[in-house]
Amino acid sequence: MQGVEEIKVCPFSSREEYELMLDYFYKADDPFLRGMGVDRLRLPERDKWLDELLADHEKPDAERDRFYLVWIFRGQRVGHSSINKIVLGDEAFIHLHLWNSQLRRGGLGTEFVRRSASFYFKRFNLQKLVCEPWAENPAPNRVLEKLGFALVRRYRTIPGVIAFEQDVNRYELRRPDQALQPTAPPPHRPQPTTR
Repeated sequence: MQGVEEIKVCPFSSREEYELMLDYFYKADDPFLRGMGVDRLRLPERDKWLDELLADHEKPDAERDRFYLVWIFRGQRVGHSSINKIVLGDEAFIHLHLWNSQLRRGGLGTEFVRRSASFYFKRFNLQKLVCEPWAENPAPNRVLEKLGFALVRRYRTIPGVIAFEQDVNRYELRRPDQALQPTAPPPHRPQPTTR
């Protein structure tokens, strides 16, 4: 994997970032969309979707429908993560998309999702993140397992407004217990010598 110092996640801050996210969906070919469980015919009209995203962006965290992070690698925006179904202090559903196909399969996605999850846990005081990727899409399933998301069940549903009916794997990640995080070892104290 590339150096982690070259990786950043930041909240969306401009119309351009929302437009780049929309381009990812609208400019993708049908096999790619289908591979991640998206039905092109369910994509809303682009300008209407953008207007809704920008209006939601202006709301306080407690009122937002969705929150977006842009993924930056070597100064370039290369993907995004978002959460929706946000219940402050409790849970949210996380989504992950690496826009640049040339950067896939190198471990970057895993690091981006790790950093995104950490951001969401802190910003929204979440106790749990849920992710429900299409069961037949191996990439996100692999990433989630690597990061310690627990597979809870597999079931059939329409997981979102732009998705077709599909089998999804429901994964959950509990907030890490801060008390269990590694801490610095106690300072070395020389043992008294006996003579």
